Amino acid sequence: MKILFLTQDDPLYILPFFEEFLVHYADRFEIRGVFCSRAMGKRGRLQMARELASLYGTLGFARLATRVLVAKLRGRLPADRNTRRFHSLAQLCTAFDIPCVPMGNPNSPECVEAARRAGADLIVSVACPYLLKEPMLNLAPQGCVNIHHAPLPRFKGMMPTFWQMFHGETKVGVTVHQVVAELDEGPALLQESLAIDPGETLDHLIRRSKRHGAHCVARALGEIEAGTARAVPLDHSQGSYFTFPTIAEIAAWRRKGFRAI
Repeated sequence: MKILFLTQDDPLYILPFFEEFLVHYADRFEIRGVFCSRAMGKRGRLQMARELASLYGTLGFARLATRVLVAKLRGRLPADRNTRRFHSLAQLCTAFDIPCVPMGNPNSPECVEAARRAGADLIVSVACPYLLKEPMLNLAPQGCVNIHHAPLPRFKGMMPTFWQMFHGETKVGVTVHQVVAELDEGPALLQESLAIDPGETLDHLIRRSKRHGAHCVARALGEIEAGTARAVPLDHSQGSYFTFPTIAEIAAWRRKGFRAI
C-alpha cells in the first residue's frame, strides 16, 4: 500500500514517531513522501514561545530551545539506515530514500496537486497543524486517517497528553481514526492505551507515546490493506474538547505533582 504522510517539522515530539515507524515499517509499506509544514503551522512564533515557556518554565524552555538548536545543527549531518539517532525529519527521510517535501497549508492547490502526483493509496496525518478539507480529504482512494493521542471522543483538540494527566487518568489513549471535515470526529479504526509511569514527566510521556503510536498506526494500516479494518463511530455525546492550558490551569496541574520536563 502506498502512503503519503502529512505532518509538521518538529524534532522534539514528531520525529520520534517517524523514527520508530521508518525503522520498523519502511519495508512494509511504500511511503511516497512526507509532506512537512512548519511547526504549529500558522501559530505565531512569539505566541508559541510564550505558551511553551508558561508550561515548561524558564529553565525547561531553555532546555527545549537547546534541543531544537542542536537538532538543527546535527540534522545537517549525513546519515543512513544504520544511524543510531536522527535529528531532523529531512535527515531521517534522506537516510530511508523517502522524499521530505516542505509544505505550507496542505489544503492549498499547490499542495493538493503535489499530493495527487505522489499517487498514494492512503494519506496519513501525524500532528498536521491544519484542519484538512476537500479535496485533500478524498484525494487518495483509501481516504485519510489521523492519529490522536487520546481516547476519542474524549480529549479532542490540543495538548491531549497534558489534559489526560490533569484529569487524573492513569493511562493515555491512542486513537487512529478516519479524518472528516470536523476536528477529531471521524470513526475510530483502532484504540489503545499506554500506562503513565509514576513520576513521568510530560516531555517523556509525549515522546514515549509517539513511539508507541507508530506501531498503532502500522497495525491500522495493515488492517486497511487487508480489508479487515472496522470503522467504529464515536459517541460524541461523551466527548470533550480542550485548547492550550491557561496559566491558572498549568499552575493547578503542577500542584497535582506533575512536571513538564
